[in-house]
Amino acid sequence: MSTMPLVLIPCKSLADGKSRLSDLLDARAREQLCRQLLIDTLHLAADTAGQENVRLVSADMEAGRIARDAGIRIFAKVWPDLNTALAGARDEVIALGRWQSCLVLPIDLPLATKPSLLSIIADGANVTIVPDRGEAGTNILILRGKAMPGWRFAYGEASFEAHRREAMQRGLSLDVRRMRELAFDIDEPDDYLEWKEHRELSRE
Repeated sequence: MSTMPLVLIPCKSLADGKSRLSDLLDARAREQLCRQLLIDTLHLAADTAGQENVRLVSADMEAGRIARDAGIRIFAKVWPDLNTALAGARDEVIALGRWQSCLVLPIDLPLATKPSLLSIIADGANVTIVPDRGEAGTNILILRGKAMPGWRFAYGEASFEAHRREAMQRGLSLDVRRMRELAFDIDEPDDYLEWKEHRELSRE
């Protein structure tokens, strides 16, 4: 039985990702951005939890190739949407019986670090949530023990409140962590420009 959670990294089609950035980046540049974000996230997850405790959740063939090159296994079944895909992956995790917790790690958290992830992994609550900066979305979600079976994933509009409510209605212990490194995501054009400026300053 692994003491680490299984890190689930959902990734839709690399060619279709980050469409909200279309005013700043053309289709090829957006695909390249998604590719690099995926590579960075796979390496971060493997460094944090170990390759054996990381799975890509994606039916995208190119994303799957990148994961395999990184030594990461894949839940590659085609699902109608992200929430159904995560529920299906979660059910497979439970059936395998090797993990008592899972962590959902999106690819668009470029400031995430190993120490920040280990900090939230060390929490003891049934559910740990790191919301985005506006406290609308769910940037990090960890489910432990009895929280895993039947959990209703609600990624999309106002997912933070939906996930918080799910935990409370089920009587699960909940820890909400607000961490700068994990609250920042690349979703809107302003996010991308802020990240680009941060990256350029860090290189100086």
